[in-house]
Amino acid sequence: MHKQIRGKRPSKAWMAAGSLVLGCLMMALNSTSAIAQDASGPTKIRFVVSHRSALLSTLPTYIAEDNGLFKKHGVSVDYISGSGGGSTLRLLSTGDVDMAEGGTPAAILAAHTDPNIELVEGWARSASVMVWIAKKASGITSPDGLAGKKLGYSKAGSASQWLAEESTHRAGVKNVSFVSVGGMGDNWTAVKGGVITAGWAMEPFLSEKIHDDNAVVVLDPSRYIKHYYLEGIAVNKKFAQKHTAAVKGLFEALDEAVQFIKANPEKAAEIGTHHYKSSKAVLLSGIQAYLKNDVWNMKVDTAAFNTVMKGMVDSGLIDKELDMSKLVKQTYLPERLRTPF
Repeated sequence: MHKQIRGKRPSKAWMAAGSLVLGCLMMALNSTSAIAQDASGPTKIRFVVSHRSALLSTLPTYIAEDNGLFKKHGVSVDYISGSGGGSTLRLLSTGDVDMAEGGTPAAILAAHTDPNIELVEGWARSASVMVWIAKKASGITSPDGLAGKKLGYSKAGSASQWLAEESTHRAGVKNVSFVSVGGMGDNWTAVKGGVITAGWAMEPFLSEKIHDDNAVVVLDPSRYIKHYYLEGIAVNKKFAQKHTAAVKGLFEALDEAVQFIKANPEKAAEIGTHHYKSSKAVLLSGIQAYLKNDVWNMKVDTAAFNTVMKGMVDSGLIDKELDMSKLVKQTYLPERLRTPF
């Protein structure tokens, strides 16, 4: 009959040593996991932006890119320049892109009608980003001088059409007629040719014409329309639900870029010269105007969304106003950028 051999109970010292070894093993495993996670790299986001290289409103995207802010927040952004409107937003539905920035009405309609698209945020939140310019020789110095004159806009149902009609109405200007002309360059050509009195313009095109071509601003819609979003940012629903942290990271990076512009406008203008076909002086002029009007403020402006909604009803894009509190999905935004409706 064999005797059962009983071992001695381990001492406290041995138990402590075992705990230390176990702890080191766990740290090593966690480090290995972290290294593997880092090796996978940042989350790639394909982001289509309307007229990115032509509009100063997109400057924060370049600042975030050049200053490494996207990488800091764990994302890699592949930017695609879109043509604007519904064509930009349609790329979301098909999954060709993960995020899109386009005209706010188009973004609202896409989110309302397409289950694959969700509206997250507005962009360029001031009606001041689009103004009407005339020749200095016209002698017009205020909207009153536009009575009986022709104003140009891009195309039917566009932001330029609604802003021109609504702001002149609120300003009490009588007998204004509105003409579909096309882009900013086409509008300015029509102004110089006497086809229209004033045409729409945005930065940096606006500052270029003021600096180099004797243009003057004769209508600034922000004097009459206090809350407005020129653009809306939407996401592909499947992508955003799977990569919510990455979407939030992108907005964190853009907000940091805005803070950089506020603190360093001249340096931001210098960075801008590498991306826009404009001088530093022209870009700085536009940047200062945008900062004055808080154009890049990324905290959700609920009144701005509702103003766009009113414009959509007025122009016949929709029959009745939609409930924006249900349409705007702020859960994809950092907490500090959200605003309850």
